[in-house]
Amino acid sequence: MEYIIDESKLTNVILKYLNQTLDGFDDMDYNWADFNCGWGVCCDIYAVGFVLPGREHDDYLFKLVDGENYDNNGNYPEELMGELPEPCYDLPDITESRFDTLWLGEELIDELVDMFGGMDVWGKSFLNLVNQKYGTTASNIG
Repeated sequence: MEYIIDESKLTNVILKYLNQTLDGFDDMDYNWADFNCGWGVCCDIYAVGFVLPGREHDDYLFKLVDGENYDNNGNYPEELMGELPEPCYDLPDITESRFDTLWLGEELIDELVDMFGGMDVWGKSFLNLVNQKYGTTASNIG
């Protein structure tokens, strides 16, 4: 028998599931993500990393990225690979409209797929969850 659940209820179910499964999901920190720029680790002004409490600063559960400019491999112009770019001195403004895509980590994808099936089932609800919780406007999952 097929059961249909509306979007807002699924968002709540996903939130409860992640709170029970991933310790500290409700208390995640975020800051500029890092990428290996050939000079060591550099600040990625196109990605904000979200990390569970007690985890390493670069163990991202997911990233909120600038969908137009973000490159998962860090293939950026040379000016981003030298000294720390000015925006990196401050916390990112995650409400900026340029941050329009969620880039999910493997751990998170595995948890959601194991419990809810394919991304077509839970993707929109997860976007809603993040947007409601953090005041963001992401509309895509990468």
